[in-house]
Amino acid sequence: MELQINGKVFPLEMLKSDEEVAKGMMGRESLEGAMGFKMGKGFHTFWMMDCLIPLDIVFVLNDRINKIFPDCQPCSGVDCSHYTAAGEVIYEFPAGTAKDWKAGDSVNLYLGTKYNPV
Repeated sequence: MELQINGKVFPLEMLKSDEEVAKGMMGRESLEGAMGFKMGKGFHTFWMMDCLIPLDIVFVLNDRINKIFPDCQPCSGVDCSHYTAAGEVIYEFPAGTAKDWKAGDSVNLYLGTKYNPV
């Protein structure tokens, strides 16, 4: 699976089970490309509890970027910031990846590596 934003293609790890979604990036030391969370349309909240690396969190609605939270820092305990926005799919990238993106940019999801739109 791959994700394309502004002409750049990223390998995508799409989380499926409730357990995978709940864990997200907790305890992981790296992320190659993007991690995706299919949440359904609505307002969703993400945080960086027990994450090890800073991330850009991108909320996507109707195949367009709705909100970007750049350079979200890892945290633990009760001092975690919460990032809330409307979206149906939320993507996490290594911090700095989304620096040239803006709300309204198109997001395309592809199965495999042949760039066949879903």
